[in-house]
Amino acid sequence: MNDWILKLTGKTVDAGSEIVASKLELHGNVEWSWIAFLAFAFVLILWVSYRWLPEELSGRRKTILVILRATFLTLLLGILLGPVLSLELSRKVRRTLLVLIDNSQSMSIADPRVTPDDVKRAAIAKEHLGSTKGLEQSLETGRRGEFTKLPRTDILKSVLTNRQLNLLPALSEEFDLVTYSFGSGGQVRELQRVYRMQKRNAKLTLQDFPWIDDVSAVHSVTALGDSLLEILDRKRGQPLAGVWVVSDGAHNTGVLPRTASSEFSNAGVPLFFYGVGITSPADIVVSDIDAPSVAFLEDELLVRIRVRAQGLGNKQGLEEQLILTLNNEKVAEESVDFSQDEEQQILLKFAADVEGDFELRAEIAAREDETDANNNAATRRLRIIDDKIRVLFVDQSPRDEFRFLRQVLTRDRRIKADILLLEADPEILSEENSPYIKQFPQNKNELFSYDVIIFGDVDPKRLSGTQMENLNEFVSRFGGAFVMIAGRRFSPMAYLDNPTTDPIADLLPVELGNDPSFSNDEDAVFSRPIKVHLTELGKDDPMLNLADADSDNNKLWGSLAPIYWVASVESKPGAEVLAVDPDQETGRGKLPIITRHQYGLGQVLYVGTDNTWRWRRNVGDRLYTRFWGQISQRMAQQNSIGADKRTQISLNKGNFMTGERVRVYARLYQAGYKPFAENEVGGVYTSATDGTQDRIMLKVVAGKPGLYLGEFIAPAADQYQFHVESSPETRQDFTVTEASLEMAETAMNENLMKNLATLTSGQFFREENLHKLPERIGADRAEVRSRMEVALGTSPLYFILLMLVVTIEWVARKFSYLK
Repeated sequence: MNDWILKLTGKTVDAGSEIVASKLELHGNVEWSWIAFLAFAFVLILWVSYRWLPEELSGRRKTILVILRATFLTLLLGILLGPVLSLELSRKVRRTLLVLIDNSQSMSIADPRVTPDDVKRAAIAKEHLGSTKGLEQSLETGRRGEFTKLPRTDILKSVLTNRQLNLLPALSEEFDLVTYSFGSGGQVRELQRVYRMQKRNAKLTLQDFPWIDDVSAVHSVTALGDSLLEILDRKRGQPLAGVWVVSDGAHNTGVLPRTASSEFSNAGVPLFFYGVGITSPADIVVSDIDAPSVAFLEDELLVRIRVRAQGLGNKQGLEEQLILTLNNEKVAEESVDFSQDEEQQILLKFAADVEGDFELRAEIAAREDETDANNNAATRRLRIIDDKIRVLFVDQSPRDEFRFLRQVLTRDRRIKADILLLEADPEILSEENSPYIKQFPQNKNELFSYDVIIFGDVDPKRLSGTQMENLNEFVSRFGGAFVMIAGRRFSPMAYLDNPTTDPIADLLPVELGNDPSFSNDEDAVFSRPIKVHLTELGKDDPMLNLADADSDNNKLWGSLAPIYWVASVESKPGAEVLAVDPDQETGRGKLPIITRHQYGLGQVLYVGTDNTWRWRRNVGDRLYTRFWGQISQRMAQQNSIGADKRTQISLNKGNFMTGERVRVYARLYQAGYKPFAENEVGGVYTSATDGTQDRIMLKVVAGKPGLYLGEFIAPAADQYQFHVESSPETRQDFTVTEASLEMAETAMNENLMKNLATLTSGQFFREENLHKLPERIGADRAEVRSRMEVALGTSPLYFILLMLVVTIEWVARKFSYLK
């Protein structure tokens, strides 16, 4: 019936469409006054036409003739009214199923399958066990070895070509399949489209999916969330049955998958996951090694190593040796207990007794049952020097903090300290081997010979504008380190609200507080004991590690004697707050006590109290000496100790991945610390393994004489040193590693995939229930509704009605013997 109606109106629609509703509307543009006039005229014509019909005609026949003529005239009049038939059509269409295949490097992992269930899952994939019988079926003991070390891509290909499962042909029977691969950057690549008409309705076989042989594991990161959003944007508005994601659940860059799942849930598109891999692969990871980049001869170095284990629970022999080597010579080792799957921090000590450049390596020998043997070691460069840190310590008067810190600086064999006490008795300058100097350095040549400058409670009026500008340049352009220790007379308040001291105020990582509720009552602060509290950044900073290898640093800080005064300031935006007063709030959080930030090429540290000497209580000088010794050493490391002070090199970071962009800044001075005048200079980076060198050019930065910038792409994984050709003795170390985040987490992320499936009304599958996937997705077709308008006045149907009425009237008149 629907087909006849549509054909008579001269319209065609897609096969399978049905009319579910109809409505007649008038769209004519003729004024109703004309229609009324024509209707009156037609009635008049009708009356005149049949007024004088012969009397012998029956009343019934007269009525029929009048009705026929009236119908014809009404149809003629209807053309002016513009009758339109609105039809609502419904059509059932096949839905599209998107298939998303993970091509990241973690899919190359050969999982060590040790549990019976994981071995059976591999056997199901390989068609050795039935695809519908689950994990209850038994596997011959002699064949277990065939399935215990198979790469994930091998398992994936076996599942896709499994004749018992026959997944792709079965799904293509009910859905239009569009297959993509995904990996890094959210870039998805279409592999194949399989539509219903592709083989003229013939059944597809596994040979119709050639892309399976090309499945690989090439991407160095996985952007699961970005990839899901990308294919949803491509197919938005189309009838989707869902997305079948084949992956190990790795995600290490881009948009969070949970964010993407919200978009799928709102769009009504379910996610179905097939998890490839095992949830608890045995693996030991040496994730990080923290040690100073520069150490001093005869130092005892403390190295912090982070190690992590997974999948080793309930195993025998869970103690493994962590070995620390220096240029392949063992210098320390520790037995690590891996009975619990957790990250551990191992502290090792060794004596730096040889001068030179070394590779420091922490390694745990790989176990036979490990998933990845390439993540069991971490390395970094270490330079051991026979030199001293040059420190300038300036204070106004001999307060307690000054007296104790002066002793630390002058007794430390690693430090060559010059002391300037502005209110000192002149006689101390005449003492033999006196560390005291007469005045603050008057020019850059004197000032830039230092590595670290420490200000105590210094009156800014004792410094000239030129000296302040030189100090600012010492940090920002020369890469030097500056430390300010707060005092109750001048520092830092006298610098923060004084336009003449802007060169130093700009250096500091703190500023005056703007919060009206923030208390600046110094007497109130001085009246209460304050326990210094390390922030999360402070807990991870080696500079603030006061504990021995076998003790807890956080507990040690908690046991320190209280202080009784902190300067009332707040941290600048972007500054690193390392320690706070937990009981005092500012506009930007807790009251900062120890704060640091990068200023230009150098670093600035602010210590907001002059009470650190109180930490000597009950423990003597040990912790106090260690605290200030580590500050001096760590702050000096950015400056090239023992090198030509007129050459300063800095990189945008110390560790790079292959293919990343390395940015190099070089601040170059001539004699007298006048900036270099050349437009460009040559730079060289050298491999520590084979000594190969590559040259780049650094160009002067516009408007900044003496500052040069160069860029290059991080080469192959190795340790490297960079220097400029004019000063080969000044070197900057950097490390390049393989550009892969994939192996940092080797377990299949089952929880993530299950959560995403649940949030979108989908399901997570393993090999034992994968045969249920086609049934779970469901083959219900999508209903597509559309609207069609048919202008009846110009349609064949209307013409047929006109002709039918005229013909019937003509026949009736003939039978009535009328003209």
